[in-house]
Amino acid sequence: MKTFIVLILITLIVGGCGMSNENNSVYPSEMNANELPDVPAFQDEFTSEFLQSVDPVKSGYYPFRSGTESFTMSFPEDFTIDKRSYNVGPENNSEFISMSQTDERKEAFVNHRIDYINYMSDPENSRERMRNSSGQKLEFEEINTDFKNQHLEVAEYESGPFSVIATLIWNENNNQGITIFSDIDCREDLNENQCLKAKDTQRESIMDMIKSIQFSTIEESE
Repeated sequence: MKTFIVLILITLIVGGCGMSNENNSVYPSEMNANELPDVPAFQDEFTSEFLQSVDPVKSGYYPFRSGTESFTMSFPEDFTIDKRSYNVGPENNSEFISMSQTDERKEAFVNHRIDYINYMSDPENSRERMRNSSGQKLEFEEINTDFKNQHLEVAEYESGPFSVIATLIWNENNNQGITIFSDIDCREDLNENQCLKAKDTQRESIMDMIKSIQFSTIEESE
């Protein structure tokens, strides 16, 4: 009899833990606004739809999955996605995301323009398109990535007041590709040295974000 009671108690405890885990797996888009972190990424309703959890992957970054479910990344908490320019192509074969910072107190601001395509025939063709789009002779440098069969390259250039980081990411297994142009601009009241320092800080944050981008496998995205 005692053994039977103990088994019932264990079942209740394990079952209770399972229920607790299920309750904690609610997506941010399903939560009330007052339950979300008080940061721009969650306070913007459209942006919060892409975020997978209110638990940060590291300080200042939250788990993001693209609308086509084709890639994930660590999303900076002080950015929002522009709903008006967001676009998904037929059969999820492409996706465009424009995301920017909204805090006017920052010394430097960043805008990312992210283009995903589900088939990249040749990385060199993509490099040429990026050169033509920017009007620059971009010299790409390969950056080490933690993700198997995935490649990351960046090139930097100046365009008027903007410092720009051009990023190319591709997967050699299924030929997925992402191109990103990240524009960095300074507040008008900064002097040259202050602006350079502020841009360097933003450059580090940009690299943190693009290094976190990982393509989903075909099975995961279906």
